[in-house]
Amino acid sequence: MVKSYRPETLDELLEIINMEDTNIFAGGTDLMIRKRQWQGAERRFDKSVVFINQISELRGIKEFEDRIEIGTTTSHREICDSNLPEYIKCVYRKMGNPPIRNMATVGGNIVNSAKVADSLPLLYCLEAKVKLESKGGERTIAIEKFILDKYKTDIKKNEVLTKIIIPKINVIDYSYRKVGQRKASILSKVSVLLIRTDNDIRISIGAVNPIVIRDKEIEIFFVETSDVEGTLIKYKNIMKGEDDNRSSRRYREKIASNILLDFLRGE
Repeated sequence: MVKSYRPETLDELLEIINMEDTNIFAGGTDLMIRKRQWQGAERRFDKSVVFINQISELRGIKEFEDRIEIGTTTSHREICDSNLPEYIKCVYRKMGNPPIRNMATVGGNIVNSAKVADSLPLLYCLEAKVKLESKGGERTIAIEKFILDKYKTDIKKNEVLTKIIIPKINVIDYSYRKVGQRKASILSKVSVLLIRTDNDIRISIGAVNPIVIRDKEIEIFFVETSDVEGTLIKYKNIMKGEDDNRSSRRYREKIASNILLDFLRGE
C-alpha cells in the first residue's frame, strides 16, 4: 500500500527517506506529469509519497557576499518577485503560466531533469552547485555533474536536494530567448542563453540534446578569435538531438543555430 508522509522538519524528512524509498513531492508540476499513465488518466504512484512544501528549512533565498543560496522548495513565482538579478528572473518568468509558477519549485525542475527544463541552461551558465542531504551527511556537487542524462541525476534514494548555490559573477550583458509552440504554458522547443562577464562569455543551449549544451573550450575560442562562423560550426558539431512528438531534431538545431548566430553577432 502506498503511504503518504508530511514531515514538518528537515530531520524528520531525512529519517523517512532513510527508512523507505519514496517519491518526494514539492510543487508536483513535473511529478504529476511523470506519473501520468496516459492522457487524462489518474496518476500512479508505486512508492510512498513525502510532501515537503511545508518544511520551512527548504524554502527561501539568501544572499551572501560571494553567492546566492536558494531553497529547493522556493517557487518560481518567488524567484520572479525577488530582488535577484534580472538575468536569473527572466528565465523563471517565462516558465509555464502564473498558476504553474505559483506551485512549481526550483529544486523540482532540477531533480526532474527533463530535456526541456528551462532552469538548467541558466544554472549551467552560472556554474551553480546543488546541496544534497541525507542521514549519513551532505555533499555539494556541480550542476553539470549532477545531471547525468534526460530524467537521470546523481541523487541517491536516501538523499534530498536542499538548496541551489549560485556564485555571484559580474554580468555585463546577457541575452535569452526561448522558442515554443504557443505563448501560454509554453514548453521549450529550444532555449539559448548567453552571458557576458568582465572576463568571459558563457553560452548554454537547452532542449536540443538530452542534456544542456555548454562547452567552455568553444567559449574560449570565441573570446580569443571573435570568429562567429567558426564558433557556430563548433556548436553545430556537438548538437545531437532526436526527433520527438513535439518537433524534429532538424528544426531544433536550425532554430538554436539561428538564435546563437544572432547572439554572437550582438543582435
